[in-house]
Amino acid sequence: MNKIVVATDFSVNSKKGILFALQLASQTNCELIFYNVVTIFRPTIWDNVYYEQFEYDELERSQQFIEKFVATILHKANFSKINYKCVCEVGMIAGNQIIAYAKTINAKYICVSTVGAGKLDQLFGTTASELITFSSIPVIIVPKNYRINAIKSMFFASDFKYFEEELKKIEGFLSPIKVKLDIYHYDYKSILAVYKNKFDKIREKHQSKNITFNYKKLDSGTSLLDHIEKDISRAKPSIVVLFTKQNRNWFNRLFLSSLSAELAFDTKTPMLVFKKHNI
Repeated sequence: MNKIVVATDFSVNSKKGILFALQLASQTNCELIFYNVVTIFRPTIWDNVYYEQFEYDELERSQQFIEKFVATILHKANFSKINYKCVCEVGMIAGNQIIAYAKTINAKYICVSTVGAGKLDQLFGTTASELITFSSIPVIIVPKNYRINAIKSMFFASDFKYFEEELKKIEGFLSPIKVKLDIYHYDYKSILAVYKNKFDKIREKHQSKNITFNYKKLDSGTSLLDHIEKDISRAKPSIVVLFTKQNRNWFNRLFLSSLSAELAFDTKTPMLVFKKHNI
């Protein structure tokens, strides 16, 4: 059974990540672990005995709160027979703690909400951006305006560089829920036969009842991100899939944010982010 860690800080926005995870669990045989990082700042005057008792009490309080928080959402959303549990742990940096815990339990995915503010605000220190940048486990990003809907289709923009590897990862997610996958490829050189032939070969090999291909010509006056956002708006998928590079230096991550990071904080659709093949 696949395990999905669903991070929550008990905020209104974090409820959206929980709702998406509940919808996904209702369509698959997966276990949800609702996870909260409890941050405790220890004054230097506290001795170990006092601190250990304080930490225990804080964890107990948070555990009771998360169980009530999730149960209330579950009841209001009218979900039943969902396999889940709630976990609270002490930590200082939420993103690192979530990744470490997910690895410990061999989680298949991490699910987190984003507040959907401006790109610049989002790229500095948010848990969602930390997970996109550092997690080797695929991350599901849920926007603040998400509304519960059956998961029916997925949108994947591919450069075809590591297509076989990427498709295999995506199929691991979509197979249990049997949804449709629409694959888009964008190229300035679409008029050249050699590029069209390459696309046709990939399409002939993989196209099926549930997988379709779309070959799009890039307009030199329009960014790739704009092309993708326009097609997402037209296709109205349940999930957008992208792969992000994680081996770039800090300058590139900060000032030349990946397409995945940019789209994650602008899209109105949940997004599944995989770590891209690194050379």
